[in-house]
Amino acid sequence: MNDKLRQYGELGLGSRLKRLSDLMMRETQITYDSLNIDFDPYLFPIFKVIIDTKLATTTDIQEALQYTQPAITQALNKLIDKKLVTYKTDKADKRKKLFRLSVKGKEIHQKMKPLWCIIDEQLKWLTEGSATSLTHRLTFIEDQLNKKSLSQRILEKYNA
Repeated sequence: MNDKLRQYGELGLGSRLKRLSDLMMRETQITYDSLNIDFDPYLFPIFKVIIDTKLATTTDIQEALQYTQPAITQALNKLIDKKLVTYKTDKADKRKKLFRLSVKGKEIHQKMKPLWCIIDEQLKWLTEGSATSLTHRLTFIEDQLNKKSLSQRILEKYNA
């Protein structure tokens, strides 16, 4: 395959990172779908901050992830629509909402914990190594994912 982005070297780095990010999100979604887990991988960072903090404001999430306020609000609305997160209004400051996992959110979290360990393991394998530059490492990751998809790697480990 003649991959122009690879030929562009560092000039194509941003585009390659975006392509790799899209691929990883798509593969993670395939994994969730294959295991009948109703979850969007794009929601992971905000969901995980709420898990880790137990109770989080949009400001807490923004400080933890450096996401824009609209991006956080959009993700929180999706998590609320999926009934994975609930909120209550702060008693001291009525403008502030405190977000936490719902019962359904806690259940899906427990279901995903072992899967997240496998995803983490597979991504560590792909990203560790002694490449001399980021672009060489990206090439290795892309080549490995072309040989066997991330979802296939995860599901093989999960079902083993």
